[in-house]
Amino acid sequence: MLKFVPAQDTDSKLILKYISDLAISEKFPFPISVTLSDIETNLLGKDAVAKAVIFYLDEKPCGFAVYYFTFSTTTGKRGLHLDDLYVEPMYQGRGVGKRALVYLAQIARERDCARFEWWALKTNDSAIKFYLNAGAQVLDEISVFRLNQSQIEKLLE
Repeated sequence: MLKFVPAQDTDSKLILKYISDLAISEKFPFPISVTLSDIETNLLGKDAVAKAVIFYLDEKPCGFAVYYFTFSTTTGKRGLHLDDLYVEPMYQGRGVGKRALVYLAQIARERDCARFEWWALKTNDSAIKFYLNAGAQVLDEISVFRLNQSQIEKLLE
């Protein structure tokens, strides 16, 4: 039986492992600097900025998702942004990822979100195929821009 359980304080090490495993599996092109303390404070702490859910298949952890809420001025509503979705390789192909998307879509509906969005690396062909098969569309009209910490500091000079 597949269950989705909101992450607890005791899940911090598992989440850190899943973040690392995901970065390796998708050949993430940037350094990974997240720490256990980051997860405990920003994901599981009192003032957490995002939420995590752990997937359990037959009572064994098999993956996770991290999400947070956004706001769109053009819709006047919140959106749900999926930051990470990871299913351990031995559980892939069993419908866990699809059911995780359904679980998150239910949260988006319950919270009256106008959008449910996420990003995928252009090189992550399997994720792109999975998301397209789930009915998602690729937005060609939007470019993602980013300032890293040193670029933020430079802008503030």
